[in-house]
Amino acid sequence: MGTRFRELMEKDIPKVISMFSNLNKERVEVSFAEIASMEEIRNWITNPDTFVYVAANGDVISAVLRAKRGSGNKRHSCNLTVAVDYSFRGNSIAKDLTEYALQQLKREGVNIARAYIYSNNKSSINTILSCGFIFSGNVHMHHFDEKSNMYVDDLIFHKIL
Repeated sequence: MGTRFRELMEKDIPKVISMFSNLNKERVEVSFAEIASMEEIRNWITNPDTFVYVAANGDVISAVLRAKRGSGNKRHSCNLTVAVDYSFRGNSIAKDLTEYALQQLKREGVNIARAYIYSNNKSSINTILSCGFIFSGNVHMHHFDEKSNMYVDDLIFHKIL
């Protein structure tokens, strides 16, 4: 059985928590690394303005993508966050999951997707560009990275769906 893409389900939550915990231990700079609550993830499933898709191979969750839709006059847009489990990186899973999610989001009436990526995250930048996103701007010197002893920008990308 190969990898398939689908919506996050209640039964996936413990596996997703485990994946996020591993990201935290790995010290990956992605917002998922800070999520520890099953209740928070359960709220994603029930929130009509949050879309969560996973890459699954049987019971194994290898990647998670969350799209948060804007509210009010911003409902046409969403912000994406993607993470791939360490042991599955380098296999185009993030790209394939992102492309799947963009198709689903377009069906949901989303017209533009945005992604904010740290400037030192080259693999995520390459992935988002390979999905047809365009560089839109940046938050200069967003934060200081002690590992590299450098400031990191937050790069902004978008794609019209």
